[in-house]
Amino acid sequence: MSNALAVATVTEALRGFLAANLLPEITFAVDVTARKPFTEPPTDPTISVFCYQVTPNPAQRNRDAPTRTADGVLLTRPRAALDLHYLISCYGNETEVVPQKLLGAVIRALYVQPVLARADIETAATQPFLRGSDLAAAPDRVRFTPSTLDIDDQYKLWTMLSQTPYALSVCYQASLVFIEGRTGAPPGKPVERRTVTVLPGGRPSVERVLSRPRDNPDAPPVEGPAPRDNDLVIEGNALAADAVFARLGPVDVAVPADAVTDTRILVRPPDDLPPGVHPLRVLQNVAADQTTTLVKVLQSNVAPFVRMPRVTATENAPKALTISLDLPVGAEQRVQLLLDEFGSPAERAPRAYQFDAPFPLSDARPPEQVTVPLGPMAAGTYLVRVQVDGAQSPIVRDAAGQITGPVTTLPEVP
Repeated sequence: MSNALAVATVTEALRGFLAANLLPEITFAVDVTARKPFTEPPTDPTISVFCYQVTPNPAQRNRDAPTRTADGVLLTRPRAALDLHYLISCYGNETEVVPQKLLGAVIRALYVQPVLARADIETAATQPFLRGSDLAAAPDRVRFTPSTLDIDDQYKLWTMLSQTPYALSVCYQASLVFIEGRTGAPPGKPVERRTVTVLPGGRPSVERVLSRPRDNPDAPPVEGPAPRDNDLVIEGNALAADAVFARLGPVDVAVPADAVTDTRILVRPPDDLPPGVHPLRVLQNVAADQTTTLVKVLQSNVAPFVRMPRVTATENAPKALTISLDLPVGAEQRVQLLLDEFGSPAERAPRAYQFDAPFPLSDARPPEQVTVPLGPMAAGTYLVRVQVDGAQSPIVRDAAGQITGPVTTLPEVP
């Protein structure tokens, strides 16, 4: 790892390396300089080393993610993984093909030794303008690889260098350069006691999440969204333990022993669990010995379930509709109002509208109510549905299967 001087240190180390490795083919004096190509090409033998582009390394750019928790606490020291792109140009007497001689020496030197040596980095770091560079201590070495540029790429590169005449050049990519953040993660807590225990058993596995009405325990569980008055039926393997918990989103629910078997768990979700799509996981305590219990140490795979809201009432307001639900809705949840014309004439298709609730929702409202502004729409009677974070409220049918609600009559909104 290295600090913010890493890029400059690589450039200076490359310049020094080339200056020291032109022999035995090049016996005359050569000025090797770190700068962009000359606008007035020199006549004396000269090599310019120009870092013309810096790009994120595609293989290592996300290696340290995430570096922070959701509340901003640093987990690991952040570091940027970079590739450096160099344009090495050669100048001299064209009649004696000096640029071509210099170019051959550059290619030979970087082919024989493509990895930047620690000694070259340490020599570059002795320059006054690189005081404080720690690239030499980095465990990763920088490797130079020739870059292939076609005619179009070369044209774009030299066009970018405005008023700079073309010179015989070669391009190299330097990989991999890391730049670390200055702040490190806090150290781990000291270990006071080491205990290694091998216990029989396996990890619990969740295969399906079903639901059934709470007031009808004999009804078979069904798949699909679970309304407020339904219990969750979790089916899987190795679910039984001394203590079992169901993690529903951010909430852990203790499951009574009489509601647990090895292949099924019956869970009652908290009444304040908001609607939406939630992850579900089964957790188990493990008794390491007679005095030690490992709490929630075994965890199952994650299975999703949908908590479905129901519309209990609607109230018209000027250019808005207030909907009451049977579940509380959080301020950071996305709410959409879906309106479908109810009882439309047969000669035309029914009208349908979709409106978004403000985000975030007001904290001053009752948790079970959401007020949605209405945009331009025609007057009429509409079937009302609400979608909260992907969970959509159901429609009501009578014994004959006909849709009966929830409906509301709305005036025209211009």
